[in-house]
Amino acid sequence: MKKKIYLLTFLITCLCFTSNAQLRLLENGRVQVGTLKLEGEDAQNVTTMQIFGSYGDMRAGSKLTFGDFGQFPYNGWNVFIGEYGTTDSDQLWLHGKNGIYLTRGGQASNIIAYYNPASNSNFVFNTNLRVNGVDITSDARLKENVQSLQNPLDLLSHVSGVTYNYKLSEINKYREPDKLKFTEEQSIQENASDMQTSMDAASIEKANRDKQLQNVIDRKEAEEASRKRIGFLAQDVEKVLPELVKTDEDGVKSIDYIGFIPLLVESINEMRLTIQEQQNEIEMLQSLLSVETKSTLRSASTDNPDMVEGAKLYNRAGASVSYTLPSTFSNAYLQVFDISGRAVKKITLTVANDIVEINPTEIGYGTFVYALFVDGQKADTLKKFVN
Repeated sequence: MKKKIYLLTFLITCLCFTSNAQLRLLENGRVQVGTLKLEGEDAQNVTTMQIFGSYGDMRAGSKLTFGDFGQFPYNGWNVFIGEYGTTDSDQLWLHGKNGIYLTRGGQASNIIAYYNPASNSNFVFNTNLRVNGVDITSDARLKENVQSLQNPLDLLSHVSGVTYNYKLSEINKYREPDKLKFTEEQSIQENASDMQTSMDAASIEKANRDKQLQNVIDRKEAEEASRKRIGFLAQDVEKVLPELVKTDEDGVKSIDYIGFIPLLVESINEMRLTIQEQQNEIEMLQSLLSVETKSTLRSASTDNPDMVEGAKLYNRAGASVSYTLPSTFSNAYLQVFDISGRAVKKITLTVANDIVEINPTEIGYGTFVYALFVDGQKADTLKKFVN
């Protein structure tokens, strides 16, 4: 084995120092790959390894490819990193013919994000994202079968928001690579004991730093998972709005939260129309009221009640209210008016401070005006909605 290594080293050295070498090992330890036509490239020694394109200088696109070299053209483009094309675009391309995985950990054991079109059409992130803005493609020219939303308010009424925390142990299950695909981890673990025995002091120190860093990462992830959140449960949303829920190849469900925005907008529009219709109906009913009834309604309104010191109405649950009266009052009563100005209930008050319990069935449901009268004066009013 050692003889083979020596022979390979000798051959590479010979190639490196030929005048037209395509692989150069420079005196300062840097490496150049590719046909070099210009001298003095990277005079500041910024890069450790330079890869040149077909033109032999930094103007040409160059790429580092992996595997799949054969007789068919473009096989080397299946997996590569570098510039695309032959122009000096200064743009980095990360290309995988059948997908891309972003991983971390000692043996790529933690999948941060991936795009695997064979199993999932989404770019999946197993971590939080922080962005300054998101623009979602919504061009009408790209859509078909466009229809108006029907009964959006009714649909939303069947969806319940919840607060929750994430189960970090469950999330970590879906960050682990498929052992059938990632076979390198097993072989690395089998040789881990041999590697540890051969580690020098510097390697041991680095391993300890890595362990400390991993402890910090684990703590931050645990804190983030335990953070209280507000949202929906995908299983609940799926029963009402299945088009907003997607299930991946592992059975994990996700929600298209953006899809709720049109429902909210249309629900607001629906409520606005309902309010406008009710306002029109109120105005029509008020136009039919007699002058005397209108006067009564105005007298029970919240505008400019007579001030009686120590007299006050307080709102309570349902149709009930409480009140306070001055200690020197002679007579007092509470009167309830509906939206049309019709008096629906009158209660004589005999003590200075008390609660007036009113069953909603006694007056009905809707908007009412409660008026407190003390010694012949309207002392306070309270408008409330009974449902």
